[in-house]
Amino acid sequence: MDTVPGAGAARGRRWASAIILMLVWWVVNYGFGALPIDGMQPAWFPQLGVLLTNVLSLAVTWTTAIALHRAGWLGPDPLRLLAGWQIGAPRRLWLLLPMLAVALGYVWIGRDGVPGLVGSPETMTSLAIGMLAVGLSEETASRGIPLGTLARGGEVWAGALVTSVLFGLWHLGNGIFFGSSAEETWWQVLGATAFGLCFAGARLVVGALWPLVLLHALGDWTQLLSPGAAPLWYQIAVMAFHAAWGVLLIALALRRPAGDITGTATGHRAPRR
Repeated sequence: MDTVPGAGAARGRRWASAIILMLVWWVVNYGFGALPIDGMQPAWFPQLGVLLTNVLSLAVTWTTAIALHRAGWLGPDPLRLLAGWQIGAPRRLWLLLPMLAVALGYVWIGRDGVPGLVGSPETMTSLAIGMLAVGLSEETASRGIPLGTLARGGEVWAGALVTSVLFGLWHLGNGIFFGSSAEETWWQVLGATAFGLCFAGARLVVGALWPLVLLHALGDWTQLLSPGAAPLWYQIAVMAFHAAWGVLLIALALRRPAGDITGTATGHRAPRR
């Protein structure tokens, strides 16, 4: 029960803002990405469509966040800090090394254990730029402003869990708009949910978004360039690791001051919800 006058309303606005921002990103990203626009995969830069789609979805989401922030729905902290666009705590980056190992693991696992990366230098470069755009866009619209806003309000566990589930549900768009089978789509939803929980923990323990952007981009880059999908056992192992490591990172983050979690230090500890 909220004891501070207006606390319940403020909490409701934070939750509404987080959900609105994640919904806005999904509508723009999948809506624009599904449009049959010619010239979005030119030979000189095959990832042009991916780049433009994610730049647009990030811009619209950020513009929406500015409006919500000015209306007081996101609280008084600067939007840049809520989004995690800061240095954070580099001394804690070692906690993300297992996530780096997973991202690099796709280089050697491949389909049926066939290692390596497949693609021309042009393809690899184009894909790297495209995946950096994906990482920046998706992380800002999930573990960035939505999770930062909720965590700043003390909704650490609930914020991490809900944003992770919504991040997973984003991937329903692959079946709705791009023809993925129901089985494949729901597998992506499960994997993305576990991924989201792990990256939520990383955001909370490091207090910044840039390591997540780089890890997200690297993981997508290696998966897309590996010779086929990873074996089922490896995908299950990765999913289990993401869920377990995410829980551990969130628990570690809760041992630190509330402002230390989001980079808006205040010196008091976050209530554990």
